[in-house]
Amino acid sequence: MSVIRTLCALATMLSLPPVAAELPMAVPATGEPFAAEIVSIGPSWQIAFRAGDQLRKVAAAELAWWGSFRESAHRGHLILADGGLLAATLLEADQDIVVADAGRFGLVRLPWDFVAAAVLLPPAVRHERDRLLGRILTASTRHDQVILANGDELAGRVAVIRDDKLQLETDVGAVDVSLHRIRAVIFDPGLLRRLDDRPLRALVGLADGSRLVARRLVAADQTLTITLADGSRWERPLDQLVGLQVLGGKVVYLSDLEPVGYRHLPYLELRWPYRRDRHVADGLLRAGGRLYLKGLGMHSASRLSYQLDGQYQRFQAEVAIDDSAEGGGSVRFAVSVDGQLKYTSPVVRGHMPPVPVSVDVRGAQRLDLVVDFADRGDVLDRADWLNARLVRSVD
Repeated sequence: MSVIRTLCALATMLSLPPVAAELPMAVPATGEPFAAEIVSIGPSWQIAFRAGDQLRKVAAAELAWWGSFRESAHRGHLILADGGLLAATLLEADQDIVVADAGRFGLVRLPWDFVAAAVLLPPAVRHERDRLLGRILTASTRHDQVILANGDELAGRVAVIRDDKLQLETDVGAVDVSLHRIRAVIFDPGLLRRLDDRPLRALVGLADGSRLVARRLVAADQTLTITLADGSRWERPLDQLVGLQVLGGKVVYLSDLEPVGYRHLPYLELRWPYRRDRHVADGLLRAGGRLYLKGLGMHSASRLSYQLDGQYQRFQAEVAIDDSAEGGGSVRFAVSVDGQLKYTSPVVRGHMPPVPVSVDVRGAQRLDLVVDFADRGDVLDRADWLNARLVRSVD
């Protein structure tokens, strides 16, 4: 009898219709978010979304983001001059071209002056990987740096990378280093290509964890074509696109603006700076297991101020304690507009889902973001303003 019941249950399961995959969320600059898949992107940045039988077109400039970005599990990465990250293994390089194995992209060849760094052996600990990425993006030395897996560092000029070896010209002569001993190579930032700040561009997240900065993006016939700042065009199947965040459109991210003031009031003596696109302990922004590329990191108790000059209609964000606090931390978030309190959050604690914030700032001159103490003083109060953004006023 039990065998018959098992067979009947199995037959019932096989006859059930498949569960539809949850569609990614599209968040427009104004209006309500909606769940949809991207079916095409035109040459003029017109994005066509589909949800069921409905088709909806949105100009990229009117979109904040779609989908979400993934962590890269690839063994190596190239960090590009525009801040993009390509999941790839460095193979060879000279003073003209860098060659890497980018998995499904195949072998890629990039101009030497478009590659900021190559990470060959990423640290096993996530926070250390984040710190290495931060160091690369803020490098200011006037030479190449070779960081070894044992923590030692060499400085000089990389002459060539070939046959699993890097040749470094130093003050004491040429040195050959096995690639298997190298954690990362940071190329002289003074020699990187100067890039024009094109108004409209997009952060493109791929299934392998690559995060590229597209100057042009087209999707047609199930193929995604990404044009980078160096003019190179890369193609991937459209289903490999998992995240898209538009820059230079109707949405302006606070992390791309200069504040007019910042003040931190320490609970005891330790002072914390605020961070752009990173949490306050200097790692990438993460909340609820999700990676965020834009936002602000602050610590209790602090205030960050921006001059608006009446140019915007709304401030929006999601607030949370960063995942790096591992469940610790508790704060209250507040937003003031022209000196008047417009929003106060409930107590936000570690592991709570992000709380949406939306404040009318039409005609406003000044915006203040405040993070205050809640429970247990300031312990692990790693407060994130995720995707903190302003929506431009309609002309």
